Amino acid sequence: MPHRWTEEMKRMRVLPAAEKPSIFRTFIAKECGVPLTVRDARSHLFLLATGALAGRPRLIAVDDDKTILMSLADLEGILLDLALAKFVEGLRKVPRRKVQNR
Repeated sequence: MPHRWTEEMKRMRVLPAAEKPSIFRTFIAKECGVPLTVRDARSHLFLLATGALAGRPRLIAVDDDKTILMSLADLEGILLDLALAKFVEGLRKVPRRKVQNR
């Protein structure tokens, strides 16, 4: 079952392309909270994993970058919905073939 935050991610798709990266990063930072260090994440891995399965993703800081821990079901919901939206959009762009009766 998709969680509330995945629905918010789907709504971001209609935003202008220039605004998407900053809004996405702000949303993820707000939803996931302060990034954990690898040491903290390792010591709380079970709690973080069960939280991710319950729809609460977390950010983990690795060197100078961040990674996200989220459930496979949430990722599947986002990616498959995006794939379906792109497929439907592609159908709209292809002109229909004209059929002539003989």
